[in-house]
Amino acid sequence: MSDHGTQDDTTQDDPIALARAFAAARYCVEFGETALELGVGERAAEVEARFPASMYAFVTAWNPAAESQPVRDNAEADDALAAHIAALGAECRRTWAQAPDGAYREAGWLIGGLDADRADALGREFGQAGVLAWLTGEPVRLHMLMPKPPGGADLPDVDWIE
Repeated sequence: MSDHGTQDDTTQDDPIALARAFAAARYCVEFGETALELGVGERAAEVEARFPASMYAFVTAWNPAAESQPVRDNAEADDALAAHIAALGAECRRTWAQAPDGAYREAGWLIGGLDADRADALGREFGQAGVLAWLTGEPVRLHMLMPKPPGGADLPDVDWIE
């Protein structure tokens, strides 16, 4: 993920490396001029207080199949995802994900009230390798939308969804 709409392709063929990168990323939720950060394995109490819901999902449409796409293609996919969320009637907030050092940034949406199964389905519909999903008061979980690789490391707060 980068400011230019591409990501580090070195992880795309290694599901464990990809999961580690997603788990280490910072996810920022926009509230006017303020952006609140959250991360995998952390509780998101301040986000939940400002955007009350019983459950949450972070979904992006950028870089499907964990392969870099031109900014224009990513923007069009993001527009399609926004329209899909609006058609669901779900409340959402603009977000972005970025590497811990601030590099590699891509846009997404925090959706309130979307259960994990629907979040996983939405991520798959938009070709994503992973989404975030959690219940209010619980730590944020990463759902990797693929089978766990044989001999793969156990990563805390990561679920492998087949």
